[in-house]
Amino acid sequence: MVSAYCITQTKDDFSLKPVFEGIDLRSLDQANRLIPDGVYTTFRTYDKFYVLDLEGHFNRLEESARLLQKDIILKRAEIRGILRELLKNFPANEARVRISVPLTSTVPHVIEIYVFFETLVVPSFEDYQNGVRVITIRMQRDNPAAKTTTFIHTADDIRQNLPPEINEVIMVDESGRMLEGLSSNFFAVKNGVVFTDNTNVLPGITRKHVLEIINEMGIPLRCEGALYAELKNLDEAFITSTSRGVLPVRQIDDHMIGSGKVGELTRRIMERYQEQIKRMVEPI
Repeated sequence: MVSAYCITQTKDDFSLKPVFEGIDLRSLDQANRLIPDGVYTTFRTYDKFYVLDLEGHFNRLEESARLLQKDIILKRAEIRGILRELLKNFPANEARVRISVPLTSTVPHVIEIYVFFETLVVPSFEDYQNGVRVITIRMQRDNPAAKTTTFIHTADDIRQNLPPEINEVIMVDESGRMLEGLSSNFFAVKNGVVFTDNTNVLPGITRKHVLEIINEMGIPLRCEGALYAELKNLDEAFITSTSRGVLPVRQIDDHMIGSGKVGELTRRIMERYQEQIKRMVEPI
């Protein structure tokens, strides 16, 4: 069940109201179909009222709008206060939160900000221990750096037909390079080197922290997507996202990755990421 609200930000004031109360919303993606197109960001809570890098999420909203030739300035302190109050009444202990800002308004200094909450669901313990299965699709984002709601609809349509055992769909471009997932970033490991595309993908918040960890650990990094044709030569693979964190991948399409077990490099990055979360989460 999704809880939905609309914040109206004007030059001098804020107002808040619940929306779509008569509709049985089952997912954040379904909720997004009910509002005009724009930009969005999604994050999770920790211990109810803590988040990781919320400023990064606000920055991404504003930057995504700028890439679409729209300027928005969000009053961040006020929005944080509203989020805290809404979380007090949210029934689950952990939430997956989406902030969506339509870009269709023609009224100066008025911004509608939709906030959706759903109960957080994370991969199972077995998924982290054994890795997950993913499949690939030939496609890529039209505007990779901007997180737009139009892509949500495309991704949701694809996910509707996925078998339950498939965790994610990895996009492969025309040159055969594996770019990113529908809702995640993709990393591959070959001969101790981490490969991840840096140009044609959405710059995910979790991805940013994982890249910092890779740099701190002194792991060689190549900012290019691994070639699909070289799947059999990959030693490890993993995906990252707000709700998944760092999630190992054991199989891509019909190809088992490495030995089919979680690789040592992936495991070390997972552990370091969890340590970083403990240090860096902040009150919302």
